[in-house]
Amino acid sequence: MLLGILILSIRTSISNIAFSLLFSIFTFINIAPMLRNFLKLSFLICFGLSIMLFASFRTAGDSIYTDQQQAIRAYEQVNKVRKDPNYYSERYGVSLKSIPSAPALIWNDTLAIVAQNKALDMAMKDYFGSVDKDGYGINYLINKAGYKLDPELLKHDKADNFLAYDGGSPSGEEAIKAIIVGKGNDSKDGRELLLGVGTFNAGLTEIGVGFVHGTKETKYRTYTCVIIARKHYK
Repeated sequence: MLLGILILSIRTSISNIAFSLLFSIFTFINIAPMLRNFLKLSFLICFGLSIMLFASFRTAGDSIYTDQQQAIRAYEQVNKVRKDPNYYSERYGVSLKSIPSAPALIWNDTLAIVAQNKALDMAMKDYFGSVDKDGYGINYLINKAGYKLDPELLKHDKADNFLAYDGGSPSGEEAIKAIIVGKGNDSKDGRELLLGVGTFNAGLTEIGVGFVHGTKETKYRTYTCVIIARKHYK
């Protein structure tokens, strides 16, 4: 008698557990799609908010960052002006009629990295000049990066034969115009470097450009560095 009651009780308990388990499974199956959709929507909302926050920080001028697109535009503009300086005399409001056409410069990644780092250095260390805070000019920095120069050009740490730079221009094209017109570093030297004027500059064949956006706190809102050089092959 007691054994029968015990067996019946066990069967009843197992049945109740099985029923509860099945009920839970069916409930989860019904809820799972809703849960997945909820999680997916939550993820998209969070991702969108993060993008908006990142964009707001950048547009607010709170970070220094490089701009490869503007660097390329500056490079292309240099070659356009070199091809036909006379055409840009009127557009730039400066006489370039006596400057002959010069061959297009070839982009060099090493020079571009040095130019970008130089622009970043000026923005981050709050100075504007060819010699950095450690006392090194662009010749030293180019050679150190692996772009070997004639030893004669490396006798002085502050030597600068290959750099033109600008601060504050809103685009790469405008930076090139500013350097040629005379709003950049040394108007005459910068113009002659970019346009290949003179025996030394005419022999330079490669170029690298760096374009960096500053912040509200930096001296300029943009920094552009143009390096035009030629390797020493001896």
